[in-house]
Amino acid sequence: MKRVFLMSFILLSILTACNKDWEFADYKYTTVYFPYQSPLRTLVLGEDIYDNTLDNQHKFLVMATMGGVYENKKDISIEVSVDNALAQNLKFNASNGDQVIAMPANYYILPKDMKISIPSGKIMGGLEVQLTDAFFADPRAIKNTFVIPLKMNSVTNADSVLRGQSTLSSPDHRKATDWGVVPKDYVLFGIKYINPFHGAYLRRGVDEVKGSNGNTALDTTIVYHNSYVEKDEVVNLFTKSMTQDSMFLNAKNKGNINAPFQLVLNFDNSGKCTVSGPASASYTVSGNGELVKKGDMWGNEKRDVLYLKYKVDFGTTTHNLTDTLVIRDRGVKMETFTPIFQ
Repeated sequence: MKRVFLMSFILLSILTACNKDWEFADYKYTTVYFPYQSPLRTLVLGEDIYDNTLDNQHKFLVMATMGGVYENKKDISIEVSVDNALAQNLKFNASNGDQVIAMPANYYILPKDMKISIPSGKIMGGLEVQLTDAFFADPRAIKNTFVIPLKMNSVTNADSVLRGQSTLSSPDHRKATDWGVVPKDYVLFGIKYINPFHGAYLRRGVDEVKGSNGNTALDTTIVYHNSYVEKDEVVNLFTKSMTQDSMFLNAKNKGNINAPFQLVLNFDNSGKCTVSGPASASYTVSGNGELVKKGDMWGNEKRDVLYLKYKVDFGTTTHNLTDTLVIRDRGVKMETFTPIFQ
């Protein structure tokens, strides 16, 4: 009987312990650092399913974080500075990739105090960066080109900055092989943008094909539309500038013969656009269109829709197309890059 009672007591003790929250002590020291050394941030202009309020103000945050405690009970302040030398002699991701360029000083505005604040109760904080019109006027700003190189100088109310460990007298921050413990006190913060029309669209419509010079043997009408809008063809509209986009499409001639072409769309402030083709194309394109906010639906939600009506003349055939393009997503994802030395 005593044995049964003892076993019951032990089992009850184990179950009681399992129901308690596990508690661990904080580390002895607290540190601050940049979580990523080479992130790529895409400013999403226009509308998105995520909160892009800052994007539409032409702003973004460079984030820093802390470690060593489960709960931050102090207001931490990190002093940072721009170090353009960090961006020298680098390319994006490959030896033949685009050149990494330190963003020109007139392209952005930083806070006067140059400090990142991590408030009590939080483990992350950000430095707000304001982009200027000069950035958006640069045609290189739509692709991997510019970085803002920042370095942590000092910290208040944390023990240290994660500066790494090396046996070399002058290790290069960007070369992992120079370090036993890589530094996290710097960031090459890449930034680019997409305009309000950029994204993946679900396409449906009609293509009326006419043979040239009265050749009616080439005449046909093609309807492209599925029963469910989400099953329609997915096409991508790519940013060329703040007001211009391009799109690659494929028409069909009689006999299921492919006729690929490219559209260039130039938008005004009201969302209306003219439709043309590339200057070097062997075909001609003319037409117009309009982006209508919440003009269509799929997934039980109202979506922006782009209506296009245009003509493509291939010489032997002319295609009169009427397209309805329903936005599916903006085509942006979390990115980082690998700096490659030249």
